[in-house]
Order: sequence, then structure tokens, then C-alpha cells
Amino acid sequence: MTLKERISDLFEKYSVQLEVEEKAEVKFAVATLDSGQEIQTDAEAFAVGVSVFVVNDEGEQIPLPDGDYTLADGSMLVVAEGVVAEVNEASEEPAVEAEEDKEEEMSEVEEVEASSDVLTREEVAGMIAEAIEATKAEFASQIEDRDAKITELSKQATKSISRAPKMEVQPPVDLSKLSLTERVAAIHNQFSK
Repeated sequence: MTLKERISDLFEKYSVQLEVEEKAEVKFAVATLDSGQEIQTDAEAFAVGVSVFVVNDEGEQIPLPDGDYTLADGSMLVVAEGVVAEVNEASEEPAVEAEEDKEEEMSEVEEVEASSDVLTREEVAGMIAEAIEATKAEFASQIEDRDAKITELSKQATKSISRAPKMEVQPPVDLSKLSLTERVAAIHNQFSK
């Protein structure tokens, strides 16, 4: 069982659900180009000097390429180096609609509220520490079991190893005092063992 699984089990045991708590609300302006693509800025409205970008499927902010862009409300944006260089407003009627759209978009901005069931960082850290300690204890017992098996197997191995019989060391023979037949027999006996 991995550490991640242990922590998940611990959270399930205590019915813990992690939630991200954001304290500051993020407000940014969103507009739709006449092509249907949405563009955004981290400012409250599109104005000269604010950065403008497109958010891709992974949530990455990509600066809008340089050029002239027509918004769905009829206004024009001129973008240079990812920054709005010029804003040309549309006629009065679409401007009223644009203000209504901005109000709708602002009402769509979600504010994350803190729940009374949210755990503090200290409580979560304590739970994780418990899971880590339990895992350490389990690993320690597994290491002790492994060491015991290694010791047992090494004892068995030393018992089963047969030792070669000891060779009898014979004193050297002075061949100069022997006859030819005795010399051949002594050499033969020396190498045949």
C-alpha cells in the first residue's frame, strides 16, 4: 500500500474532504470576439495598457497576438505585444448592451465561501504525519522480517556446504638416494593424490 493510498484511507476513515479555500475573489474582464473566441484581461475592463490574453484548454494564459480585433459588441481593440494599445468604442446602443453584458459577467463571478467543515492545515498535517509514522512502522517490521530470513538462510547455507577433505601432507622425499624404480613410484604417488 502506497503512502498516497494510506493517506486516502485515513481521510476516508475520518470522513475528510479537502477543499481549496480562496480568500480573495478574482475579477477579470471577459469579452467575446466577433469570431466567437473569448479573450480576457486581469483588469476589471479592457482599457489601454492592460494585458489581454486567451485561456487555452489547460487553463494557461496565452498573450493575444498583435493585431486589430473586433468584439461581439462592435467595439475594436488594437493589441501590440499582448497589451491593449487602443480601444475604439462602438455606437451608443451596443455600448448599453456591453454594460449589461459586463453586469451579467460580474454576477457570474463565483466567490468561494469558507465552510464550517473545512479542516485547518495543522489538522491535515497531523493526519498526514500519522499516516507517515504508520508507514515507517510497517517498513521497519518488514525490514526486521527480511533480516531474520537472511540470517536463517545464511545459517542453512553454511551447514549444507561440504568441506573438501584435508590433504595429507607428506614429507619431501630425497630422490637422489632412491633407485630408478623407487623414484618413479615416489613421483607417481606424489601426483596421484
